[in-house]
Amino acid sequence: MIVRAAALCFLLAVITAPQTRAGWEEVAIDVATPAKLETQAGERLLVAKVRANDHERIDIGAEITRWLRREIGRGTPLSVLDVPPPELPEQRPEVMAVNDLFFRRMGQQFRADMIVAAVAELRVEDRSGFVSRDVESPITGQTVRTSQYVERKGYRLKIDVFFLKGDNGALLFKDNWQEERVVESQGAEDLQTLFELLELMKDDLLAVLKPVKIREPRFIWVD
Repeated sequence: MIVRAAALCFLLAVITAPQTRAGWEEVAIDVATPAKLETQAGERLLVAKVRANDHERIDIGAEITRWLRREIGRGTPLSVLDVPPPELPEQRPEVMAVNDLFFRRMGQQFRADMIVAAVAELRVEDRSGFVSRDVESPITGQTVRTSQYVERKGYRLKIDVFFLKGDNGALLFKDNWQEERVVESQGAEDLQTLFELLELMKDDLLAVLKPVKIREPRFIWVD
C-alpha cells in the first residue's frame, strides 16, 4: 500500500509539473564594444558651438554645446578645452564636414588634438487629438473605454556630429543621432524635453570615444 501511494504521488507530480517546450528563447546580454575612435588620455578636445535652428525661448545650439562638453568631460579621459566655443561656418553639414582648411586653422588656434562639431535641429509639433482611454465609471465602478481630447506636443531632435583631427582638419568620424518623444503639452517644457532627448543620445556619444557595453538580444536553445 505504501509503495502504491508513493507511485501515485510521483505520477501526480509528473502530471502537474509545469511543462516546458524546447525552442529558441530571447535573452539580453551585455556586449563590450571598442571605441569608434582611438584616443589617448589627456588629449585636448575642442567643442565648437553647435549650429542649430531658432527657437523662441531656447538657444538650442548653446544648450547642446554645453551638453557635449559636460558629458565628454565627465565620461572620458579627454581634456575638454575651457574656451568660448568657436562658431561654425554657414554650410550644409556634408560640405562643412570636409572643410579641412577651416578646421585646421581652428585646431591650430586652440592647439586642439581633436575637434567636435555638430549641426542640430529640434522640431516641436502639435500632436493634439482624441485618444482612447480606459476609465472607471464613478457610478457603476466598471471600467469603460472612452475617447478624450488630449493636448500633446511631438519633439524630434536630430544631430549631425563630426569628429575632426586638430592638426590638419581631416574628418575622423561622423554620425547622425535622432530621437523622438510625444508628451502631453500641459506643463511640458521644451528645454526639459530637449535634455531628455539628449540623455537618450549619451551612449551614442560616449561610444565614439571610449569602450562601452551595450545590451543586445541573443537567442539560446532551451530544452
